[in-house]
Amino acid sequence: MTPTEEATRTADAERDETPNDERERRQLEETWKEPGGFFGWFRCVHHTTIGRRFIITAFIFFLLGGVEAVMIRIQLARPENRFLGPDLYNQIFTMHGSTMMFLFAVPVMEALGVYLVPLMVGTRNIAFPRLNAFGYYVYLFGGIFLYTMFLLNTGPDNGWFNYVPLSGPEYAPGKRSDTWAQMITFTELSALVVAVELIVTIFKLRAPGMSLNRIPLFVWAILVISFMIIFAMPTIALASTCLILDRLITTQFFNPAEGGDVLLWQHLFWFFGHPEVYILILPAFGMMSEIVPVFAGKRIFGYPFVVASGLFIAFYSMLVWAHHMFTAGMGFIPDVFFGATSMVIAIPT
Repeated sequence: MTPTEEATRTADAERDETPNDERERRQLEETWKEPGGFFGWFRCVHHTTIGRRFIITAFIFFLLGGVEAVMIRIQLARPENRFLGPDLYNQIFTMHGSTMMFLFAVPVMEALGVYLVPLMVGTRNIAFPRLNAFGYYVYLFGGIFLYTMFLLNTGPDNGWFNYVPLSGPEYAPGKRSDTWAQMITFTELSALVVAVELIVTIFKLRAPGMSLNRIPLFVWAILVISFMIIFAMPTIALASTCLILDRLITTQFFNPAEGGDVLLWQHLFWFFGHPEVYILILPAFGMMSEIVPVFAGKRIFGYPFVVASGLFIAFYSMLVWAHHMFTAGMGFIPDVFFGATSMVIAIPT
């Protein structure tokens, strides 16, 4: 075959393939396009859309929490201020802390993962996209529920930590602590399902050739905090469930007179509460590890050590929770152990 005949044959083949390629491209666009209309808004499951919704919703709650912080500071600006009454102050104090910790801090970090991780690992969508949308709506309804109850003067008023026995049935009648416990159920369920999606996406949906030692450090950070969420978040969900059972059906998980233990609440709460600190900071480490090398024009130095530090932080964060409880009367040996682990975790950090 002469070169001219070969070139002609190649051109004919390309013309024959072009309609097929175009048809496949249109089919892909039709398959992955976002549904339109009012009901289509609720049917959308693409990770970029759900990620944006997570981020926007989280920053709306951030704004509300900021307004509450300003109100607290106005009240505390001078002695004997009457800007807020005692009852409303307690509600706003609790709403501020609960909003920032449960409705902004963790959700916004997971939202960045939902939006960026599939793009960074080279997949078209996050794993379990419908579950991802479910996680968003559970989170949204949890926040709406909390603020609706607050507007109805039934907002929580025992602090964002909701310590027993102050939040128990004896000292907190009514539905305010029930509102807090129900909000925890919504937000922690959302966090857990998103963490599962991110882990599966990173392990199973990476582009061909993208091994774990090649994924971006931000993706590593999201992977680490996703495992931390799975290990840490169930404890606060369990604690809030035990609290609401104590309040509604008179179980005695936290009543010492009936064999319960008030310190059990603190252990369950802070086993979640302290890892949450690192759940917030590790994605920031990952962001800086991506941003600085780009603007410095150099590759990241010590990639394996950065990854290893994140893994060690995740491990040790599960061993330091009781340094929030040094005044709770745990005893000398626990105080020494948790003091030592609190110093050790500074090394990988």
